[in-house]
Amino acid sequence: MAQVSKKSLKQLYTDVEYTPTLEEWNWLIDRIGRAYKAELSRRTMFESELFPLNSYITMGHLEDYLQLPHRIRAISARKSPEDIVHSRLHIGSKINFISLAALLLHYLAGRELFIELGDIDESSDLDDHLVVLDFWRRATIALRCDNVLTNMDGSPADSARVIDGPTVARVTNDLIPIDSGVLSTVRQLSAQLMAYCFLENCDSRMAVCDTGPYPLPDGQFLCLRELCTDTGDFEWTEGIRQMIPHHNFVIAYCFGDDVRMENNVWGTAWFTPHDYLKHLVKVRVYITDTGSLQPLTVAEMRPLTAAVRRAHKELYVRYAQMSRKERAICATEMYAWKLKSWARAAGVFDDIGWELSPRVLHMYDRLLDNDYALKLLGDVFVPPDRDSVFRSLE
Repeated sequence: MAQVSKKSLKQLYTDVEYTPTLEEWNWLIDRIGRAYKAELSRRTMFESELFPLNSYITMGHLEDYLQLPHRIRAISARKSPEDIVHSRLHIGSKINFISLAALLLHYLAGRELFIELGDIDESSDLDDHLVVLDFWRRATIALRCDNVLTNMDGSPADSARVIDGPTVARVTNDLIPIDSGVLSTVRQLSAQLMAYCFLENCDSRMAVCDTGPYPLPDGQFLCLRELCTDTGDFEWTEGIRQMIPHHNFVIAYCFGDDVRMENNVWGTAWFTPHDYLKHLVKVRVYITDTGSLQPLTVAEMRPLTAAVRRAHKELYVRYAQMSRKERAICATEMYAWKLKSWARAAGVFDDIGWELSPRVLHMYDRLLDNDYALKLLGDVFVPPDRDSVFRSLE
């Protein structure tokens, strides 16, 4: 794989007006694919109690491959991705780091799945690939504040910074010191929000995003955890989402130098030591429903935790009453609707069809064999004959 010069790398990573060459795209795709394979090799495919994960992951990735290019064209024709990012507070929203990381990773994995299935070859759909790549790159440049496109190139490595200096200073000033009452309340709210977000998103991490570390004086650092619950995209939360008084959250954690944070390719933090919250120094919880950071008091967190707990129980019951196929379709829709917030921000939501494609729906019966689905995903995500998940564009 050809290397990229320092000058070209700076343009590739920071200049939204720059047009990367095919060789530069291939270098970047290979680099991301290697990191993705290394991360996926640490994980195992599994089935949840409720959701056929291997089936819906496959269906969702295939759907993204089919649908993302024309949806992105509709959005970009009205508003550029960088203008969408700059139009509002992006942290604590579904226009955030994880939505962009998933957009690219799922699309490229969908390409690999279609190649594996024999439906396309490596030379298929180049124009569509470039549309998706360009949107992702421009939006990521606008979103990040560290002049890189990938976490492995951050400083320190495996980091992501998406808020600027003034916002870091504002959050730092808002932090409250930890005592036993604060720690207990924050841990309960954080755990309940995490559990609800995972369940609402069909046992996936699509609604939970970590960025950081953001260095502070005296060796301390910030980690931001974004948790976004549904505000109307998911039909299956109707009547339940209204039980939660707020829907978008940012939790700012402040740690000392006895904690180490790594942020993987899709925005999930790994901490050392594992019981990192025991080492929490300061914290602040914000709601971001109105597009600004609104801090919550400790007293406000307790009834919020109770409301999320009640909603979690109701949602579990609703899922349990569905058939396995209905749950698989919900999960596929959840994966395939990453661009809904972007389309609303561009003013083209009603111009885009959001129904699942018949081609993907027809895959469900084929994927009922979990061994088949698992082998298909394993061959794509951890390919035995390549160091990268993703093949070059040709």
